[in-house]
Amino acid sequence: MPQVNNTVLVIGASGFLGRRVARALLADGRRVRCMARDRTRVQDLVDTGCEVVRGDMLDAASVGHALESVRAAYICVHTLSPQGANSSGQDFMGVEKTGLQNIVRACETHGVRRLVYITSIGVAPDAPSAWLRRRWQTEQFLLGSGLDVSVVRPGMIVGRGGTGFDAIVGGAGRPVAIGLGSGKQRMRTVAVDDLAYYLVGVLDDPRSFGHHYDVGSDDVLTTDQMTDIAAECLGRRHPVKIHVPRTLLGLLAPLIERAGKMPRGSFKGLVDSLAVDMSGEPTPIRAILGRPPLSYRQAVKRALG
Repeated sequence: MPQVNNTVLVIGASGFLGRRVARALLADGRRVRCMARDRTRVQDLVDTGCEVVRGDMLDAASVGHALESVRAAYICVHTLSPQGANSSGQDFMGVEKTGLQNIVRACETHGVRRLVYITSIGVAPDAPSAWLRRRWQTEQFLLGSGLDVSVVRPGMIVGRGGTGFDAIVGGAGRPVAIGLGSGKQRMRTVAVDDLAYYLVGVLDDPRSFGHHYDVGSDDVLTTDQMTDIAAECLGRRHPVKIHVPRTLLGLLAPLIERAGKMPRGSFKGLVDSLAVDMSGEPTPIRAILGRPPLSYRQAVKRALG
Protein backbone atom coordinates (compact mmCIF):
# COMPACT_ATOMS: atom_id res chain seq x y z
CA MET A 1 0.00 0.00 0.00
CA PRO A 2 1.52 3.38 -1.00
CA GLN A 3 2.55 5.66 1.85
CA VAL A 4 0.42 8.79 2.18
CA ASN A 5 2.37 12.02 2.49
CA ASN A 6 1.25 13.56 5.77
CA THR A 7 3.70 16.50 5.90
CA VAL A 8 2.13 19.90 6.42
CA LEU A 9 4.02 23.16 5.91
CA VAL A 10 3.50 26.15 8.21
CA ILE A 11 4.62 29.41 6.60
CA GLY A 12 5.33 32.02 9.26
CA ALA A 13 6.06 29.47 11.99
CA SER A 14 8.17 31.88 14.03
CA GLY A 15 5.15 34.09 14.71
CA PHE A 16 2.67 33.92 17.57
CA LEU A 17 -0.02 32.07 15.61
CA GLY A 18 2.20 30.03 13.31
CA ARG A 19 3.98 28.52 16.30
CA ARG A 20 0.62 27.51 17.86
CA VAL A 21 -0.57 25.99 14.59
CA ALA A 22 2.63 23.94 14.26
CA ARG A 23 2.24 22.59 17.79
CA ALA A 24 -1.45 21.79 17.23
CA LEU A 25 -0.62 19.88 14.04
CA LEU A 26 2.04 17.88 15.88
CA ALA A 27 -0.47 17.05 18.60
CA ASP A 28 -2.85 15.86 15.87
CA GLY A 29 -0.25 13.38 14.65
CA ARG A 30 0.95 15.31 11.60
CA ARG A 31 4.47 15.63 10.31
CA VAL A 32 5.20 19.35 10.36
CA ARG A 33 7.65 21.39 8.34
CA CYS A 34 8.12 25.02 9.36
CA MET A 35 9.36 27.82 7.13
CA ALA A 36 10.96 30.75 8.91
CA ARG A 37 13.44 33.48 7.99
CA ASP A 38 15.42 32.92 11.18
CA ARG A 39 15.91 29.32 12.31
CA THR A 40 17.04 30.42 15.79
CA ARG A 41 13.56 31.77 16.49
CA VAL A 42 11.95 28.34 16.07
CA GLN A 43 14.42 26.17 17.98
CA ASP A 44 11.61 25.23 20.36
CA LEU A 45 9.72 23.74 17.41
CA VAL A 46 12.79 21.78 16.33
CA ASP A 47 12.99 20.38 19.85
CA THR A 48 9.37 19.19 19.66
CA GLY A 49 9.85 17.38 16.35
CA CYS A 50 9.26 19.91 13.58
CA GLU A 51 11.42 19.99 10.50
CA VAL A 52 12.57 23.56 9.87
CA VAL A 53 13.59 25.11 6.55
CA ARG A 54 14.89 28.61 6.16
CA GLY A 55 12.79 30.67 3.79
CA ASP A 56 11.14 33.96 2.98
CA MET A 57 7.85 34.08 1.13
CA LEU A 58 9.29 36.89 -1.03
CA ASP A 59 12.05 34.53 -2.21
CA ALA A 60 10.44 32.26 -4.80
CA ALA A 61 13.27 29.72 -4.69
CA SER A 62 13.04 29.21 -0.93
CA VAL A 63 9.25 28.95 -1.09
CA GLY A 64 9.57 26.29 -3.78
CA HIS A 65 12.04 24.35 -1.65
CA ALA A 66 9.76 24.54 1.39
CA LEU A 67 6.77 23.21 -0.57
CA GLU A 68 8.55 20.16 -1.98
CA SER A 69 6.97 16.88 -0.84
CA VAL A 70 4.22 18.35 1.36
CA ARG A 71 0.48 17.79 1.07
CA ALA A 72 -0.82 21.09 2.48
CA ALA A 73 0.31 24.47 3.74
CA TYR A 74 -0.84 27.05 6.27
CA ILE A 75 -0.12 30.72 5.58
CA CYS A 76 0.30 32.44 8.94
CA VAL A 77 1.85 35.76 7.96
CA HIS A 78 1.23 39.15 9.57
CA THR A 79 1.67 42.09 7.24
CA LEU A 80 1.90 44.57 10.13
CA SER A 81 5.12 43.06 11.46
CA PRO A 82 8.66 43.81 10.19
CA GLN A 83 9.51 41.93 6.99
CA GLY A 84 12.75 40.71 5.44
CA ALA A 85 15.21 42.57 3.27
CA ASN A 86 13.41 41.42 0.11
CA SER A 87 10.46 43.67 1.04
CA SER A 88 12.45 46.89 0.52
CA GLY A 89 10.32 49.53 -1.20
CA GLN A 90 7.05 47.56 -1.04
CA ASP A 91 4.01 48.64 0.91
CA PHE A 92 2.47 46.38 3.53
CA MET A 93 0.06 44.53 1.26
CA GLY A 94 2.44 44.48 -1.69
CA VAL A 95 4.63 42.26 0.48
CA GLU A 96 1.79 39.83 1.11
CA LYS A 97 0.56 39.80 -2.50
CA THR A 98 4.03 38.99 -3.84
CA GLY A 99 4.46 36.28 -1.22
CA LEU A 100 1.11 34.67 -2.04
CA GLN A 101 1.90 34.68 -5.75
CA ASN A 102 5.14 32.85 -5.02
CA ILE A 103 3.28 30.33 -2.85
CA VAL A 104 0.63 29.59 -5.49
CA ARG A 105 3.23 29.12 -8.22
CA ALA A 106 5.22 26.75 -6.01
CA CYS A 107 2.06 24.81 -5.13
CA GLU A 108 1.31 24.37 -8.83
CA THR A 109 4.89 23.24 -9.51
CA HIS A 110 4.98 20.69 -6.69
CA GLY A 111 1.39 19.47 -6.86
CA VAL A 112 0.28 20.88 -3.50
CA ARG A 113 -3.49 21.33 -3.57
CA ARG A 114 -4.42 22.39 -0.05
CA LEU A 115 -3.93 25.87 1.43
CA VAL A 116 -5.32 27.37 4.65
CA TYR A 117 -4.93 31.15 4.91
CA ILE A 118 -5.52 33.24 8.04
CA THR A 119 -6.76 36.83 7.76
CA SER A 120 -9.14 38.71 10.09
CA ILE A 121 -12.77 39.31 10.89
CA GLY A 122 -13.82 42.55 9.16
CA VAL A 123 -12.19 41.76 5.82
CA ALA A 124 -14.51 43.09 3.09
CA PRO A 125 -14.31 44.76 -0.34
CA ASP A 126 -15.85 47.98 1.00
CA ALA A 127 -14.20 48.14 4.44
CA PRO A 128 -13.08 51.64 5.52
CA SER A 129 -9.57 50.34 6.17
CA ALA A 130 -7.16 49.78 3.27
CA TRP A 131 -5.67 46.87 5.21
CA LEU A 132 -9.04 45.09 5.41
CA ARG A 133 -9.93 45.87 1.79
CA ARG A 134 -6.64 44.61 0.42
CA ARG A 135 -6.67 41.48 2.54
CA TRP A 136 -10.06 40.79 0.95
CA GLN A 137 -8.31 41.07 -2.43
CA THR A 138 -5.64 38.58 -1.37
CA GLU A 139 -8.36 36.22 -0.16
CA GLN A 140 -10.03 36.45 -3.58
CA PHE A 141 -6.72 35.79 -5.31
CA LEU A 142 -6.24 32.56 -3.36
CA LEU A 143 -9.87 31.45 -3.60
CA GLY A 144 -9.68 31.97 -7.38
CA SER A 145 -6.34 30.17 -7.76
CA GLY A 146 -7.86 26.78 -8.56
CA LEU A 147 -6.38 25.28 -5.38
CA ASP A 148 -8.36 23.86 -2.46
CA VAL A 149 -8.31 26.97 -0.27
CA SER A 150 -9.98 27.74 3.05
CA VAL A 151 -9.77 31.20 4.62
CA VAL A 152 -10.11 31.52 8.39
CA ARG A 153 -10.86 34.95 9.85
CA PRO A 154 -10.28 35.24 13.61
CA GLY A 155 -11.31 38.10 15.83
CA MET A 156 -9.15 39.35 18.70
CA ILE A 157 -6.85 36.41 19.47
CA VAL A 158 -6.55 35.84 23.22
CA GLY A 159 -3.22 34.34 24.17
CA ARG A 160 0.17 35.33 25.55
CA GLY A 161 2.42 36.52 22.75
CA GLY A 162 -0.39 38.05 20.71
CA THR A 163 0.36 41.73 20.14
CA GLY A 164 -3.18 42.95 20.76
CA PHE A 165 -3.81 40.77 23.79
CA ASP A 166 -0.45 41.54 25.38
CA ALA A 167 -1.23 45.26 25.05
CA ILE A 168 -4.58 44.76 26.78
CA VAL A 169 -3.05 42.74 29.62
CA GLY A 170 -0.27 45.29 29.99
CA GLY A 171 -2.81 48.08 30.39
CA ALA A 172 -4.98 46.00 32.71
CA GLY A 173 -2.03 45.51 35.05
CA ARG A 174 -1.38 49.25 35.49
CA PRO A 175 -3.35 52.01 37.21
CA VAL A 176 -3.62 53.84 33.87
CA ALA A 177 -4.15 52.04 30.57
CA ILE A 178 -3.27 53.79 27.32
CA GLY A 179 -5.16 52.51 24.31
CA LEU A 180 -5.23 53.18 20.58
CA GLY A 181 -8.40 54.77 19.26
CA SER A 182 -11.59 55.45 21.17
CA GLY A 183 -11.70 52.18 23.11
CA LYS A 184 -15.23 51.65 21.78
CA GLN A 185 -14.36 49.40 18.85
CA ARG A 186 -16.21 46.10 19.25
CA MET A 187 -14.43 42.83 18.45
CA ARG A 188 -15.32 39.18 18.67
CA THR A 189 -12.74 37.33 20.74
CA VAL A 190 -11.23 33.88 20.23
CA ALA A 191 -8.92 31.88 22.48
CA VAL A 192 -5.74 30.98 20.61
CA ASP A 193 -6.29 27.28 21.40
CA ASP A 194 -9.80 27.45 19.92
CA LEU A 195 -8.41 29.12 16.81
CA ALA A 196 -5.81 26.37 16.45
CA TYR A 197 -8.61 23.79 16.84
CA TYR A 198 -10.52 25.36 13.93
CA LEU A 199 -7.41 25.63 11.76
CA VAL A 200 -6.42 22.00 12.23
CA GLY A 201 -10.03 20.86 11.99
CA VAL A 202 -10.69 22.28 8.52
CA LEU A 203 -7.53 20.78 7.00
CA ASP A 204 -9.02 17.52 5.74
CA ASP A 205 -12.68 18.56 5.51
CA PRO A 206 -13.66 19.15 1.85
CA ARG A 207 -16.76 21.03 2.99
CA SER A 208 -14.43 23.91 3.87
CA PHE A 209 -12.76 24.10 0.45
CA GLY A 210 -13.44 27.37 -1.34
CA HIS A 211 -14.97 29.10 1.69
CA HIS A 212 -14.07 31.73 4.25
CA TYR A 213 -15.05 31.50 7.91
CA ASP A 214 -15.26 33.99 10.75
CA VAL A 215 -14.20 32.35 14.02
CA GLY A 216 -14.66 33.41 17.61
CA SER A 217 -16.52 33.06 20.87
CA ASP A 218 -19.95 34.47 21.66
CA ASP A 219 -18.30 37.53 23.25
CA VAL A 220 -18.19 40.75 21.23
CA LEU A 221 -16.52 43.35 23.45
CA THR A 222 -15.00 46.80 23.27
CA THR A 223 -11.31 47.10 24.01
CA ASP A 224 -12.21 48.96 27.21
CA GLN A 225 -14.39 46.03 28.31
CA MET A 226 -11.61 43.57 27.48
CA THR A 227 -9.19 45.61 29.59
CA ASP A 228 -11.54 45.66 32.58
CA ILE A 229 -12.20 41.91 32.43
CA ALA A 230 -8.45 41.26 32.17
CA ALA A 231 -7.91 43.48 35.23
CA GLU A 232 -10.48 41.44 37.16
CA CYS A 233 -8.69 38.22 36.14
CA LEU A 234 -5.46 39.76 37.45
CA GLY A 235 -7.17 40.67 40.72
CA ARG A 236 -6.79 44.39 40.08
CA ARG A 237 -9.11 47.39 39.91
CA HIS A 238 -10.29 48.64 36.54
CA PRO A 239 -7.61 51.03 35.27
CA VAL A 240 -8.20 54.63 34.27
CA LYS A 241 -8.19 54.66 30.46
CA ILE A 242 -6.51 57.23 28.24
CA HIS A 243 -7.28 56.96 24.53
CA VAL A 244 -4.92 58.16 21.81
CA PRO A 245 -7.19 59.47 19.01
CA ARG A 246 -7.00 57.95 15.54
CA THR A 247 -6.33 61.34 13.96
CA LEU A 248 -3.12 61.73 15.95
CA LEU A 249 -2.10 58.13 15.31
CA GLY A 250 -2.63 58.68 11.59
CA LEU A 251 -0.30 61.67 11.60
CA LEU A 252 2.35 59.71 13.50
CA ALA A 253 1.98 56.54 11.40
CA PRO A 254 4.87 57.16 8.93
CA LEU A 255 7.28 57.88 11.79
CA ILE A 256 6.14 54.79 13.74
CA GLU A 257 6.55 52.61 10.64
CA ARG A 258 10.09 53.82 10.01
CA ALA A 259 11.11 53.52 13.67
CA GLY A 260 9.65 50.02 13.94
CA LYS A 261 10.95 48.90 10.52
CA MET A 262 7.38 48.06 9.59
CA PRO A 263 6.24 47.78 5.95
CA ARG A 264 5.13 51.10 4.49
CA GLY A 265 1.48 51.86 5.27
CA SER A 266 1.09 49.00 7.74
CA PHE A 267 0.53 51.02 10.92
CA LYS A 268 -1.77 53.42 9.05
CA GLY A 269 -3.79 50.38 7.94
CA LEU A 270 -4.07 49.28 11.56
CA VAL A 271 -5.17 52.76 12.65
CA ASP A 272 -7.90 52.85 9.99
CA SER A 273 -9.17 49.44 11.10
CA LEU A 274 -9.79 50.83 14.62
CA ALA A 275 -12.95 52.44 13.23
CA VAL A 276 -14.39 49.07 12.18
CA ASP A 277 -16.51 46.86 14.45
CA MET A 278 -15.21 43.31 13.97
CA SER A 279 -18.04 41.09 15.11
CA GLY A 280 -18.35 38.69 12.18
CA GLU A 281 -20.59 35.62 12.06
CA PRO A 282 -19.05 32.47 13.58
CA THR A 283 -22.04 30.16 13.06
CA PRO A 284 -21.05 28.53 9.70
CA ILE A 285 -17.78 27.01 10.92
CA ARG A 286 -19.46 25.74 14.08
CA ALA A 287 -21.68 23.58 11.85
CA ILE A 288 -18.50 21.77 10.79
CA LEU A 289 -16.50 21.94 14.03
CA GLY A 290 -18.83 22.02 16.98
CA ARG A 291 -16.57 22.26 20.05
CA PRO A 292 -17.92 25.10 22.26
CA PRO A 293 -15.44 28.00 22.27
CA LEU A 294 -14.12 29.52 25.48
CA SER A 295 -15.62 32.81 26.60
CA TYR A 296 -13.31 35.82 26.73
CA ARG A 297 -13.02 35.57 30.51
CA GLN A 298 -12.21 31.86 30.33
CA ALA A 299 -9.65 32.51 27.60
CA VAL A 300 -7.97 35.27 29.63
CA LYS A 301 -7.75 33.05 32.71
CA ARG A 302 -6.20 30.27 30.64
CA ALA A 303 -3.71 32.66 29.05
CA LEU A 304 -2.71 34.14 32.40
CA GLY A 305 -2.57 30.76 34.10
